[in-house]
Amino acid sequence: MLSLPRSLPFVVIMAVGGTASAQTQAVQKPEEPKLGTSDSAEVALVASTGNAQATSFAFRNLYGYQWAGAQLSWESGWLRVTSADDRYAVQTGSGYEVVNPGMTVDSQRGYSKLRYQRQISQRTDWFSNFDAVRDEPSNINSEYVVAGGLGTTWRKSDRSLFRTAYGVTYTDEDLVLEGANRFAGYRLFYGLKAPFGEKSWFESELTADGSFDKSDDFRTDWLNGLNVSINSKLALKASVRVLFRNLPALETLDLKTPEGAVVGTVEVSKKQLDTNFTTSLVITF
Repeated sequence: MLSLPRSLPFVVIMAVGGTASAQTQAVQKPEEPKLGTSDSAEVALVASTGNAQATSFAFRNLYGYQWAGAQLSWESGWLRVTSADDRYAVQTGSGYEVVNPGMTVDSQRGYSKLRYQRQISQRTDWFSNFDAVRDEPSNINSEYVVAGGLGTTWRKSDRSLFRTAYGVTYTDEDLVLEGANRFAGYRLFYGLKAPFGEKSWFESELTADGSFDKSDDFRTDWLNGLNVSINSKLALKASVRVLFRNLPALETLDLKTPEGAVVGTVEVSKKQLDTNFTTSLVITF
């Protein structure tokens, strides 16, 4: 047996190590989720009048319900941009009359995403999602996606979260020119929430969908936002949403001569990338 003086450093090291290990386990232990209902709404409005007339409105709502081992969330959003064409003059018998055209819709997007997640273990969960999208600028009349698979929560607390998910999908979409299109595919996802100072936090979500029929047919929806808290109910948010579609829908364009005369039409692809930047007020209920 070791004598007490010689074994004392060993005992102290073991005691300190055990205390540190216990503290580390206590820190890493996930906090109990807050059960019940939660809801937050984001509203952004920009309007201009006078020589330039334009209005843009953005709305996003996130509803959630938390059980002991499961959660349900419903995200819905709408983006609408209207503007007036340039005014022009019409000749009359006494001179001319100025015509101010009315407001027309330039862009309109809407979506609804329903998500259910149930924990299998402390880290692992299974999920089921249903997404519905209507995107007029991208020539998508409707798009419905059903997804299911497994997720892994790497870190979770009141102010931080990091989760990845992977599963299979079934897509039913109706494009303006191509018509109906149905196919099976896959989904990859990550969700991140991290503190950014005492009263602010950063959020990031990336959803990537691909097709089993065409390897180059994949789409991504990437949302990043910085939130600054005003009080327990209000916050300011600046966010950017990047929508990418590797095989975009087609659109019909007028074919003109160099002089400007219309001689026919051609079908070309829409742009692959759409970026929406918004600043909004977040209301938590």
